[in-house]
Amino acid sequence: MGSSTSSSYTNLAALSNQTNTSAPTARRTINRPSPFTLHGNNSTSSIHEEASNLGSVHLDGKDDWANDFNDISHARSSSKLAPYGGFSKPSLEDGILSHSNIFETAPWSVASYRKGNGSLIKAVDQALRDGKIHKRKWVGTIAMPSDAVPQKVIDDITKTLHDDYDSEAVFPNDDIFQGHYKSFCKQILWPTLHYQIPDDPKSKAFEEHSWEQYKALNQLIADKLVETYKRENAGKDPNDPENIIWIHDYHLLLAPKMVREQLPDAKIGFFLHVSFPSSEVFRCFAQRKSLLEGMLGANCISFQTEEYVRHFLQTCSRLLLADTNELGLTYDKNFVMTSTIPIGIDAEKFGPVTRTEDVTDWRQMIRERWGDQKLIVSRDKLDKLRGIKQKLLAYERFLLSNPEYIDNTVLIQICIGTSHDPDYESELLGIVSRINSLPENISISQPVVFLQQDIDFDQYVALQCEADVFVVSSMREGLNLTCHEFVIATSEKKSPLMISEFAGSSQILDCRGQGALLLNPWSLKAFAETFKQSLTMSKEEKERRWKNMYDMILTHDSNTWIASCLKDINQAWAREEARHNGKMIRFTEEIFQQFYRKNQANRLFFLNLETATVIGGQDPNTVVAAMKSVTNAAAVAGKSASFSEPSTISKLLEGLLSDTSNRVYLVSVLRRSDLDRFYGGIPRLGLVAENGGYIKIVDSKQWLTLTDENEVGAWMPQVRSLIQSKVERLPGSFMEVEDCTVSFRPGKAFMEDRERSIDMMGDCIQHVNDLFQESDGVHAFISKNVVIVQQNLLSLRALEFLVQFHNHTQKGVSPADIIDQFKAKLAISPGTLSPVQSTSSMMQALEAEEVKSLFVIGGTTQIDEPCFEYANSLAGDGYEVQTVTSFGAEANLKSSARYCVGGKNEVLVMLSKVGKEL
Repeated sequence: MGSSTSSSYTNLAALSNQTNTSAPTARRTINRPSPFTLHGNNSTSSIHEEASNLGSVHLDGKDDWANDFNDISHARSSSKLAPYGGFSKPSLEDGILSHSNIFETAPWSVASYRKGNGSLIKAVDQALRDGKIHKRKWVGTIAMPSDAVPQKVIDDITKTLHDDYDSEAVFPNDDIFQGHYKSFCKQILWPTLHYQIPDDPKSKAFEEHSWEQYKALNQLIADKLVETYKRENAGKDPNDPENIIWIHDYHLLLAPKMVREQLPDAKIGFFLHVSFPSSEVFRCFAQRKSLLEGMLGANCISFQTEEYVRHFLQTCSRLLLADTNELGLTYDKNFVMTSTIPIGIDAEKFGPVTRTEDVTDWRQMIRERWGDQKLIVSRDKLDKLRGIKQKLLAYERFLLSNPEYIDNTVLIQICIGTSHDPDYESELLGIVSRINSLPENISISQPVVFLQQDIDFDQYVALQCEADVFVVSSMREGLNLTCHEFVIATSEKKSPLMISEFAGSSQILDCRGQGALLLNPWSLKAFAETFKQSLTMSKEEKERRWKNMYDMILTHDSNTWIASCLKDINQAWAREEARHNGKMIRFTEEIFQQFYRKNQANRLFFLNLETATVIGGQDPNTVVAAMKSVTNAAAVAGKSASFSEPSTISKLLEGLLSDTSNRVYLVSVLRRSDLDRFYGGIPRLGLVAENGGYIKIVDSKQWLTLTDENEVGAWMPQVRSLIQSKVERLPGSFMEVEDCTVSFRPGKAFMEDRERSIDMMGDCIQHVNDLFQESDGVHAFISKNVVIVQQNLLSLRALEFLVQFHNHTQKGVSPADIIDQFKAKLAISPGTLSPVQSTSSMMQALEAEEVKSLFVIGGTTQIDEPCFEYANSLAGDGYEVQTVTSFGAEANLKSSARYCVGGKNEVLVMLSKVGKEL
């Protein structure tokens, strides 16, 4: 996709992987390299698969050329060949029948190809025709083996696809293609992503070579993407909303990271068309970490349903210790947005298809054939995941329970493709035979019409139009667009839709219980009852449910999908760009002096020197342990040059505190009693305990809390119990309970068994965040290799309160109003709160003031980033703002802060010169 300029392109990548299993020496066609990959059982497949205007490459006009060639080239081994004959000179035979010679002269042409990810093809092409996007370029593989094709032919095909079809072809060798697609994708990834963990001892898919081939093909695609992007988009505006690389589906899970490594500033999106399983299932992958990290190379990852997003975030939290929120996740200092954007159909274009002359003729023939009988229609790939067996058993149960329907109901089951499980196919035929033996009147139609072949598209649309019920019984499916088409097709009859709750479309078409009828394929009794509910539904209810589904399909159409995906990719990239290290300026003494001298009004300093500390070694408890044991401070300082005793910090801040225009707050993870012991005697120093849970205003002797201690008392016992169970299972770890915070510290276990510690911390984060949703305000996250559980965004809330509190002279705002707004109360002792009185020392210490300069320093944790973002947002309101992050030796730092330093001591030295040199 490109910008409004004619030479800007977006590269969309995915794997085309339609193979011809009947041709042992060559795949029959060269599929146009594109993201369309309607492989055998793509979850987003649509019945309305029109031939794309960008086609395939055929090497011969005959359909069976591959088999013919195979027979000819192996003629000498054929028993049908006469004992005398053939070529008298073997060299002549080799010359004529060699693969290179055959393919050197074989004619080929680009032709329309009906297979591939049809939903994606049509959505992108329609957006291009409608002007929603301006240019696009496909990058992917072709569906023919390249080993037998001479390089000259490959070059010719590549040039034609590039010049005439805006396509860039990748030619993996046959072993890589087969290992990638046949072995790893279809035997490992596909079943596991659909909760069917493979366990075939005869399968070679689990051998290491299939993973290596999966990586190799992903690398080939990534390299071609990078090559194309550099050629087509070099010098283009990175802010162009169509300057995007968009990668699709599970065949290319590693490609986003591979592209990111070569194009660190590129705008990359990834869309997973199939389902994403729970973390318990995904962790079965031997390569689980590599697969997740590969996906996280994208700026934005989109899924079909909220359930898949939730599973993905939980999996990343558990396996990678990524910090998650409602927008996405942060991993390895990078923010990745996640979104739910179900792909749809073009309802306006599909509607007229149902009214064509051919469809109308077929509808008439269907009515003549089945008369007044009720038609139940279903169309599935012939595999276990589609729930065909459960559908037939439920239908049988329905007929046995309601024998009056045996003679006037017909289930038309269309099975496309071939089954690779003859036992399963035989079992289905047995059930069909049993059902068809139920009627006593042999003159009527059988209750089941079981078609083991696909039918003409017009016939199928006619069946949809005439169906009294349409059934989708998938055991697990990313999305199912055939049922979307059914809703459009049944606009006259407004027939009900029965859909498995495990199909992604069910979450769209349920319409809060007033749309499709949801079913559980494993509950045969309820399934059978749903058949009867559908067939006996009143006309009024049919119309109401159909209207709800129809409106939802119009809302979630293909044009909306394209626009929403591109919008989210752009937003995610813009957010990440704002945090990129290259945009930050090295913080210097000169910059600080300019800030300090520019505005002589009151200044607010918000200093989190703990998250800004660079910890030596791997022990995540160094700083806190040192802070809580001042007598050992010198020894700890030897391990970490950036650690400073409270007395040292007090001395360094002396000049800053002596200036009455400054309001200085020290932010800490420690509890109130510890901060009072360390810093309570320092005049004019405000304190923030437990990352924002408690605040001691400058010159006040009382603590203020922004937390609701009743809420804390409600969630803390559950969290303590959960973390204690983790501590018991991880020797060397321990739990710390503060007034409004619970911490899970791996302690010595992190040094002795790092992998188990990480697994246990990830498990802890997932359990807490599952137990308390974002709406509950409780969040578990990792900071400096410690799991912290507390109410969400406390540090940000504390900063917002202090900014407003110290600007109470604004028109119409009083300190009491601000306290009421934040529901702040005096924290007299743990568990004891009281309202803030006007006679309190806090209120008496307050003077008429207006803070217009804000200085925020922190580290690179999730505690600091929201504070940086908020502070920067005030710059547009007349504030002079400086946000500084301390990154130490961390590489590839990304932060919302505007400035960076190598460690907190650099900043402390600058602050210590206030009153001396400024």
